[in-house]
Amino acid sequence: MASEEEDSKYVNHLEESSRRICHDELHERNDADTLIAVQTLRKWVLEHERLRTPTDYRFLLRFLRFRKFSQLDARKALEHFWTVRCSHPEWFVGEDPTDELMQKVIRMQMMCCPKQRDKHGRRVMIMKFDKVDVDFIKTTGLHKLYRASSLVLDWMMYDEHLQVEGHVMIADFRGLTFELFKAMFNREFEEKYTEYFHHAMPNRMKSMDVVNEPHFFDLIWAMIAPIMPQKMKDRFHLHGHSLVKIYEEVGYECLPEEYLPDEYDGPKSGTCDEIVDAMLEDMTHPDFLEYIRDLSSGKYGVHKVKGDHMETEGSFRKIVE
Repeated sequence: MASEEEDSKYVNHLEESSRRICHDELHERNDADTLIAVQTLRKWVLEHERLRTPTDYRFLLRFLRFRKFSQLDARKALEHFWTVRCSHPEWFVGEDPTDELMQKVIRMQMMCCPKQRDKHGRRVMIMKFDKVDVDFIKTTGLHKLYRASSLVLDWMMYDEHLQVEGHVMIADFRGLTFELFKAMFNREFEEKYTEYFHHAMPNRMKSMDVVNEPHFFDLIWAMIAPIMPQKMKDRFHLHGHSLVKIYEEVGYECLPEEYLPDEYDGPKSGTCDEIVDAMLEDMTHPDFLEYIRDLSSGKYGVHKVKGDHMETEGSFRKIVE
């Protein structure tokens, strides 16, 4: 468990524009008030034995920012975060970017995340399906796909800028066959993961833009719409086969070369292959490797306490007996 003495080691590296977002949108007023808020949240954690979580400054701060410095909402999100993660150890326990199978899944480029931010300071996540191997999914199991997705999302959430400016998602359905869709879609999994993504994971998803919709997109929408929060539906945009509106919204240099117009000759983030290579290299940096192995070690979680007004489902995963 972190201590108040260690809080002084935290350094805010955000530039002035990001600090303004913290102040104006996230209710993060000043360093002194932020310190008090983090220590207040930590005190609550330490008083509740049913919740085991990292308590370092940086980790707790992301939940306060996620819930705009509401102590009650930050507590609920933190508890929910661990309830889901310990309820589905097959998705979250043992995340390891050095694992060959995980690297193979990530190299399918289903989640391609350039390091360059868009013109609003947001990270961009491109969901692609043209390199996803349907036979691999059928043989290895859908859980491996969710585990790899969890690893990538945990890596993205490690970026303090993303916690503040948020991210946009571009879903490119080119290459998505009906067979692949059937292999990937599990309503129960999607409901649980969507609810986790929007209500427990400390992220700020600003929009979801869809391109190259398949002819059966109406079926896809009929399945995913009921489990999407209304806030996300309001930020959902279809673009057909045109990227013009996306260029206008995010710019050019934050997109993979495969998505840039032929006449563009400005700064680039690289090809999808190069971007994924950079992602994997960054994930194996000692700082993140230590963080993710601790986060997914199985020693954190929530157990049910009868009669508690904030009773939750889930239990500590007993892998360290």
